[in-house]
Amino acid sequence: MTKTLFWTPSGARLQLVRTLAGKNLNWIFLPGGPGLGSESLIPLLDILQLPGTMWRLDLPGDGSNTTHGTISQWAPALLEAAGAFENVIMVGHSRGGMFLLSLPKLEKKIKGLVLLDTAPDKTWQKEFASRIIHSALPEETNYYHHPSDETLKGFVLAGARYMFTQEWMEKGTKSLENLPYNHQAIQWTQKHFDPTYSAKWIPKQIPTLILAGSEDLATPLKLFAQKKEYHRSNIMMREIRNAGHFPWIENPVDVAAAFKEYCAGIL
Repeated sequence: MTKTLFWTPSGARLQLVRTLAGKNLNWIFLPGGPGLGSESLIPLLDILQLPGTMWRLDLPGDGSNTTHGTISQWAPALLEAAGAFENVIMVGHSRGGMFLLSLPKLEKKIKGLVLLDTAPDKTWQKEFASRIIHSALPEETNYYHHPSDETLKGFVLAGARYMFTQEWMEKGTKSLENLPYNHQAIQWTQKHFDPTYSAKWIPKQIPTLILAGSEDLATPLKLFAQKKEYHRSNIMMREIRNAGHFPWIENPVDVAAAFKEYCAGIL
């Protein structure tokens, strides 16, 4: 009988989503943020029908996983999660994808890689700054002066205008309201990870899907597309039309189709 919940030695938490017939694959979904929890990926998981078993992963000290280690242990925790099953496909959103690209040892542990609205290096930060209205949100000022889980939540909800298209702003904001915000995780990452981030490996053989919303202001697909080293026969790139940083909210049909196309290439 498959366990539905367990932790790796370094404190990563894996929660079973569901199992479907068709292939002995294990899909491990790593959220962005960090600080938002894997609950942020539930709307994505709800639309996907993937062969095998789907898991959602919370790194130690992230989301509601606050009793088993700290976010500083993200690297060994990720490697442990990838080695917990056979035939693992890692799926990382935003900074989750950046964490995956920072661990070259993953390449020999996994059978596939999916990168959702993420970036190959730290230039995404300048990209984001250049594309948003450059005026500080009151919620942002409040968060930086009084960092807490509650002020982080206020900041993220106010910043939804930069993550969703206008048409989907209300639904997108609602999808963020009940997440387990964790300001310590994002503060650690902004201090210790973001300033020097650059991908440490490029998938040479394993099937890889890179997708992003066409209206993503932070991590548009062009960040990968403009780099010739990512144009390889094993790497698919798909831009999801009329969608922002969480493209499965605004265009679930095209996101599901991209995963289906990816699956056809690995089965």
